[in-house]
Amino acid sequence: MQRCKQCESPIAKSDVACINCGELVNPVAKKNLRQHFGKIVTGLFILSAALTVVALFTNYVGSFVTCLATTIVLLMVKKSADEMSSSSQQ
Repeated sequence: MQRCKQCESPIAKSDVACINCGELVNPVAKKNLRQHFGKIVTGLFILSAALTVVALFTNYVGSFVTCLATTIVLLMVKKSADEMSSSSQQ
């Protein structure tokens, strides 16, 4: 049986909110926000990786070191966002 995260009282599968405290059982907005954030970070990571490769051959984008550092930081943020998203779905 599922329990409320706020007050630990039992909740039926058909309940939308806890009977005792009124806490929402499955807040949809947080899951959608986390998934949306993950998609944005993934897109930025791919763009940064592409610009890093372009920086090797041209001077039209920032320096290679700057692009590489940005790509590494975005990779860490992407992994963190993926872990947060997967832990909230369990």
